[in-house]
Amino acid sequence: MERHYEVSVDWKGELFCGITLDWDYKERQIDLSICPHTSCAITKHQHPPPSKPQHAPYQAVLVQYGAKVQRVATDDSPLGQESDQDIQDVVGTLLYFRRAVDPTLSAALNTIAARQANGTQAVTATVRQLLDYITTHPNPAFRYVASNMILALHTDAPYLSELEGKGRAAGHFYMTNQDDEELKNRGILTLSAVIKRVMASASVAELFYGYKQAVPPMVTLMEMGHH
Repeated sequence: MERHYEVSVDWKGELFCGITLDWDYKERQIDLSICPHTSCAITKHQHPPPSKPQHAPYQAVLVQYGAKVQRVATDDSPLGQESDQDIQDVVGTLLYFRRAVDPTLSAALNTIAARQANGTQAVTATVRQLLDYITTHPNPAFRYVASNMILALHTDAPYLSELEGKGRAAGHFYMTNQDDEELKNRGILTLSAVIKRVMASASVAELFYGYKQAVPPMVTLMEMGHH
């Protein structure tokens, strides 16, 4: 390649696709981070620091205690086209950051992306809270620890958590050892999707979506020799 292109060689493997890799061979673990990304996003969107720390990237639907029926949330306050473009820009800026090092942004980005074509005041509030969150936590990192490569997953499906009476399917997939729940590894996959269909129950929804997403990594692991 050096005959035809200008290339750089990194024998320590400290950078991959903009992700900083911090290897610890003695402890058999690795830390991944993208330090300057959030500060660049905050500067790009000219977002002021929040008046108080924001530790939640997404506002959950409030439970109506005492009510026999949980009412579906509505939002019908449209914004202008310029505001819609700003919302889409935020999603585009943070999407790779979410995929690479910070899956806690999944629910917020998924909700914003589903409504970005027709932005509303509620979407703007969600974007503002998300930017407050990354301002409060600007340098996240996660750690992979060596394991026996056994796939484990946790799934959930909250009821009426999205507009129009929809729910959300969520899942955390990670590698662990046999019967060792003490090994808390960073996830290899984070599922966060709005359920478009009405399920018979929340347990049916979480099992269906979780197991469907588990098939590809299971097949990959078996083909790699991890049975």
